[in-house]
Amino acid sequence: MKAKIASKKALRSKVDVSTTRKKKTGDIGKLAIRELSHFNLIDLFPLLTTLASRIWSPWAILLVRFRNDTQPSPPLTKYLHLFTSAGSGTLNMVDFFSDMSHGQIDISGTQVFGWFTLPANRSDYVGNVYPQPAGKLNRNGLLDLAKATATSTGINLNDFAGVVVCGLDSVDLCGWVGGMAALCDSFSLSPSLVGQEMGHGYGLDHARFQGSVDDYRDPWDVMSTAAYPWIQAAHTEFTTVGPGLNAWNMRSRNWLDENRVWKAPAPASAWDETIQLRPLHHHNLPGFLAAQIGPYLVEFRVPERWDAALPRACVLVHRFAANHSYLLPAYSGSQDIVAGDKFMIGDPTFPFQDYYAAEVTAIDSGNHTATIRLHQRPATPFPRPHMEFAGQLFGGVTVDGGGFFVIGGRIIPIPPRGPEKELVEQVARYLETELSATGVGRTLLARQEVLVAIVRSAVHLYAETEIISEQPPGYMKEKEEQ
Repeated sequence: MKAKIASKKALRSKVDVSTTRKKKTGDIGKLAIRELSHFNLIDLFPLLTTLASRIWSPWAILLVRFRNDTQPSPPLTKYLHLFTSAGSGTLNMVDFFSDMSHGQIDISGTQVFGWFTLPANRSDYVGNVYPQPAGKLNRNGLLDLAKATATSTGINLNDFAGVVVCGLDSVDLCGWVGGMAALCDSFSLSPSLVGQEMGHGYGLDHARFQGSVDDYRDPWDVMSTAAYPWIQAAHTEFTTVGPGLNAWNMRSRNWLDENRVWKAPAPASAWDETIQLRPLHHHNLPGFLAAQIGPYLVEFRVPERWDAALPRACVLVHRFAANHSYLLPAYSGSQDIVAGDKFMIGDPTFPFQDYYAAEVTAIDSGNHTATIRLHQRPATPFPRPHMEFAGQLFGGVTVDGGGFFVIGGRIIPIPPRGPEKELVEQVARYLETELSATGVGRTLLARQEVLVAIVRSAVHLYAETEIISEQPPGYMKEKEEQ
């Protein structure tokens, strides 16, 4: 769940802090001394390179309660284990952002502050309501009040890349996309939920499925958690963890190790390659962690660590558009891809469209490898007709079947029936109507008739786009009970 951002100016200032703040010199020295004690000289230079590439991104965790809350404040132990280096190695938030960024995001400097009593009653909080009602607190208002209360005690929030406000008991759960801020409460203290909300802070948005603009549609990505609890792994202390981020979401934040992404030697030409992938989040294993074919990223996931609740080892394919990742289905219709199945876009027998495919030939979970055969064939440029804006119909459109329309060298698919087909056919008729020396009047009259038909088809098409409300929740159940 994401929250509205207060202002563009505030967003810019927060994003700049999150993406440019590096480790202070003293912190680098302390971390290096601690880590260098475990390495010999041969490992020295790779370690220093890793340290230099890390982004120092600590969060301030503000524990707050309303002034009329009567229950006692819980101890800080759980918050320290979940958010700070005190819980490193237990799949806490420090581990989460390290794994999801291939070691680039370091939140180990996160600190927990509180409990703070807010100068407001619980009934003053109205949640996701904008604009904020007079005398009440919406999400922005609660965030601002918590920060002001903490600052009044001498805490310098400028020392932190982001802020998480943790409310006592049931309050809210949300994150500001790109705003480096999140709200949670006593019932959402799990990496599965907080990972999504803090992920919003870094600019991540909800994950989607190909062909839909609905959010929360990718079960294999943390940016859809809450919608798919069955794919969140149980954790003895933090309730649930995972799943992880997909490769495209990682790339969108510059967190994907591009040196570990297989790319075509000749991206603009046709090729056929067989490669092996390692699990996406196993940065410690040698080999490729993802592969790129055209605009798509192919990744391998196994039911371990953050992905422990995955039903099986599988290959996933995603694309990215308008700050959302989109999961693409297998050729069989399955959302994940296993051995014997494949991902395919385009038709291998049709040369005028791009063709991409990823065939999973083998998955070896024990050795953490997936063998994948990748194909690419760029589209052959379609010959342009004599008139720049002339159109041509192909396929079965003219006999009430599926087909496509070519205009200006572009291929546009046409449905087999309906006002779209009628509109395209009438436009084609108009373009094909030529003036003749002896029949100018007759030709102009024919064009007028075609234009009337075009208008009629456009009216029918407009009627089809009329907004229709969704059925109320429980509608079908009520019908069945009548």
